[in-house]
Amino acid sequence: MARPLAGGKNSLVKEDPWPPLNLVIMGAPGCGKGTHCRAIVEKFGVVHVSVGDILRKRQHDGTDVGDQVAEYLRSGRLVPDELAIDIVKQELSSEACKTKGWLLDNFPRTADQALSMIDLRIIPHKYIHIEVPDHVLMERCLGRLIDPETGEIYHKKDNPPPDDPVIRGRLVTREDDTEEAIKRRLELFHDNMDGVVDFIEDIRHEFDGQVPREELTRDLLAYIKPDAPLYAFESERPPLTSADDVRAAFEAREGQCEDPVEPEEGDPPPPRGGGRD
Repeated sequence: MARPLAGGKNSLVKEDPWPPLNLVIMGAPGCGKGTHCRAIVEKFGVVHVSVGDILRKRQHDGTDVGDQVAEYLRSGRLVPDELAIDIVKQELSSEACKTKGWLLDNFPRTADQALSMIDLRIIPHKYIHIEVPDHVLMERCLGRLIDPETGEIYHKKDNPPPDDPVIRGRLVTREDDTEEAIKRRLELFHDNMDGVVDFIEDIRHEFDGQVPREELTRDLLAYIKPDAPLYAFESERPPLTSADDVRAAFEAREGQCEDPVEPEEGDPPPPRGGGRD
């Protein structure tokens, strides 16, 4: 039986009436998460936890696990749930994540990973989903260029790198950005998200990933900005064993928040369309 979402000395969520901001951002390959994650981290100071980035580093570490990860990534397959869950558990247990909050990038990817969030009491205050049609995602991935030193992501057509020979000379493409691997990754993403939706449908906020990048970044930051105290769950909450229990728990948390504060001068305007609570 799953344990409560929060509370108790083993919880990965800091027990505090004003907990750090905990976020989840989801989207298919090529939706632009990397660019927006950097803006979110810069604005709110949370720790970016990307299972994909961690795995891409591990594939070159010379270990047996690294070699297995490399094979999964080359073929466009998901790594085993156990490995992804273990990575998230380790990262969110860090002191930095507990004190600064976290931005969990593309996790959960499967129903089992979603269940692990319940078991580990990993509670996001905001759940962001960036939607982009598959044909656009394919074009974006095939033209993607990455600066390994800065993490900046460019596109050969839509967002070309600066005319600097040093920068252009160090740009690389991802090993799994091949047409066959991208198709497989998109199929896997959609197939597995069907199982995740049962857990997050009522807390997911969708954004149109085809709007101009600057506009989407502004809307994301406006949505994320805490407009009320984000209270942790009560430690005595009974075990949650179904998707309905999870939804009810999140609705109860929202009901504990105070009235929204008035926006400060100079704050970005609230999101216009492209999303829903």
